[in-house]
Amino acid sequence: MSEAAVLRKAGELFTLSHLINLSSDLLDTPDFYWDRDNLEKIYRKTCNHLNISRRTRVMNEKLSQCVELTELLRDHLKDKHHTRLELMIIFLILIEVVFQVFHLLERYYWGLNDEELENKSKTVNQNQLEN
Repeated sequence: MSEAAVLRKAGELFTLSHLINLSSDLLDTPDFYWDRDNLEKIYRKTCNHLNISRRTRVMNEKLSQCVELTELLRDHLKDKHHTRLELMIIFLILIEVVFQVFHLLERYYWGLNDEELENKSKTVNQNQLEN
């Protein structure tokens, strides 16, 4: 699952949570019933009979579990990305070490001094310009 898909799912879960808790009238009595006491009593009895508050609480707990799962997936994907970046850095350091070892071998083992290295470098550059 890609990071974009995980973020999309997290957004869907937050939207659903918003609809249940803030946009709907499941948690408190709608304004319609405030002026109508007899209807408000029927509404409350209906809500109690259908266990709306308990069902809403259960739904919120399930949504919380799903949100935690998406956060876990997102953290896993970030860790995977960080690991890949660390491996790239290690590889670049390894390349630098190889170049330095080659430079030390060239200088001390093969006995080339700085002047010879510069002359060799100039010769290579001139050959490249001619081609």
